[in-house]
Amino acid sequence: MTRARSNQTALATIMSLAVVSAIAPGPASAQLKQAPPAVAPRPATQSTPAAKPADDIIALQTGKPIVSKGRTWQSFTDYIHLNQGQDQAPLTLTILNGPDNAPAFEQCRITLAGRDLATMKDFKNRALNVDLTGVLGVGDTQLIVQAVGPAGAAMSWKLTSKKIVVTSVDPTTISPGDKIKVNGKNFTAKALVSIGQKWCKVTQAKETQLQVTVPDDVESGKQNLIVTVGGVKSAPIPVSVKGAPQVSGIDTISAPPGQQVTISGKGFSTKAADNIVTFNGTPGTVVSASATSLTVVIPEIAYPQWNVQIKVKTNGVESKGDTTINVQQRVIPNDGVPES
Repeated sequence: MTRARSNQTALATIMSLAVVSAIAPGPASAQLKQAPPAVAPRPATQSTPAAKPADDIIALQTGKPIVSKGRTWQSFTDYIHLNQGQDQAPLTLTILNGPDNAPAFEQCRITLAGRDLATMKDFKNRALNVDLTGVLGVGDTQLIVQAVGPAGAAMSWKLTSKKIVVTSVDPTTISPGDKIKVNGKNFTAKALVSIGQKWCKVTQAKETQLQVTVPDDVESGKQNLIVTVGGVKSAPIPVSVKGAPQVSGIDTISAPPGQQVTISGKGFSTKAADNIVTFNGTPGTVVSASATSLTVVIPEIAYPQWNVQIKVKTNGVESKGDTTINVQQRVIPNDGVPES
């Protein structure tokens, strides 16, 4: 009986101590409960916002995967690479912590070219956007992410720029040497404009409009106009280039005013009224036309005159090359024999 009472007394003592311990923890336990956690846990309801593709954003580069192997500090090194011209473009670095609903890192330190770029406090809804316009040079720039998080925690980054958008060209039917306006958005002072395979001279640049001069050597016909900023190209806009006609010869060496002569070449309009032929600046009368020849009446000008210059303008574009005629009473066909 004495042994049973002794056991009951010991059990009561143990239970009493357990209750006291639960109600009044010791100093070390109290400190742990009062101290904030070293890393704030991610709320169970938080998730990465679904990525919505922006209509005016284009990705220039996507980084290598950043994935934790366990809850310990790890270092990840990557390089942002810019091609020639991209250093002049508007640039944004976007870093997502926990993309595609992956676990997020809990702490991080990010450096760019050896300089502090961001820590976890800079993230908003697990996303970080940094404007790098004018910051990066051509070539590689080192990006280092030091982070800690559970196994499988992930980050991703991408470098984006603004799309170059051309909304209209005024006019769309153009000739070499014309001044035209290119309307759109995200243009810069470094914008380049090409028509076909030829570069235009940009005379004025605003964010929403470029004024350019059509190059003299642009090819005729349907061509694409493209604006390039920092290596980013706009979608092509079709334009119609009126080609310069070319004069190669005439069938008569000399003839008086009122005489019909035939001018040979290429690039003429088959509609007679679209071609203007001048003799030392005085227009003659075009009576028939094909793509390679024009029949014209010599205008009433003072004669005799030698080496009268003949110019052709088709659809407002002046000819490349010219030919001459002697305006006098005598008619001499051009049979390859010089006039004596």
